[in-house]
Amino acid sequence: MTVDYLQSITDEHLAVKIRHSFNVLEQCLTKYTPDQIVVAFNGGKDCTVVLHQYSLILREKYAHLSKKPTLRALFIHNKPQFDSVLQFIDECVQRYDIDLIQINGWIKDALFQLKSSHPDIQCVVMGSRLTDPHSANLKDFSPTDPTWPEYMRCNPILNYSYNDIWTFLRTYQVSYCSMYDQGFTSLGDKERTSPNANLRYHNSATGLVEYRPAYLLDDEISERHGREQ
Repeated sequence: MTVDYLQSITDEHLAVKIRHSFNVLEQCLTKYTPDQIVVAFNGGKDCTVVLHQYSLILREKYAHLSKKPTLRALFIHNKPQFDSVLQFIDECVQRYDIDLIQINGWIKDALFQLKSSHPDIQCVVMGSRLTDPHSANLKDFSPTDPTWPEYMRCNPILNYSYNDIWTFLRTYQVSYCSMYDQGFTSLGDKERTSPNANLRYHNSATGLVEYRPAYLLDDEISERHGREQ
């Protein structure tokens, strides 16, 4: 299954990154059982890539079992959410047959709650990239900081660029949140997030100002434009 993925990609540099992602996730499932792993998922493009990759590795590793292990995901609800994002999360729960753990609160507090409600979970698979805020020093496997609840963070897509994310999603026809086709390039608090101005254009046929889809953004540095800090 994963071999087919690697053979169908024409971008050799991205193929190397995908192979590394698969290797990291295979290591994760060697170190931990599926019951000890949860995928952090908020409907964004990066964690959608990771969710899809993890589902592939999980199915491949346990293909010999008649009863497949459950894919667990964690959705921390800590800001006003777009309805389209919530709808997409619900669709993914059905598509990937996810056991979704939902916790309200800020990330640190939510992880303390997770420790209490699901003490078996030891590892959180994340969609962090090195270009994300506070992520420049992350490794494939990085424990949480000392003042945080004790978890191992598994980071399989650290070296992906913005373009890599979109190449993966579109090459393998992975479903993603519809808001990315409306000019949003990074999804956050619905009261503080707007389409990326770099994708705005005047549609001469309709006379309206519209937005190109997120995968057409050329300037990766402006990925988070549209999100108030």
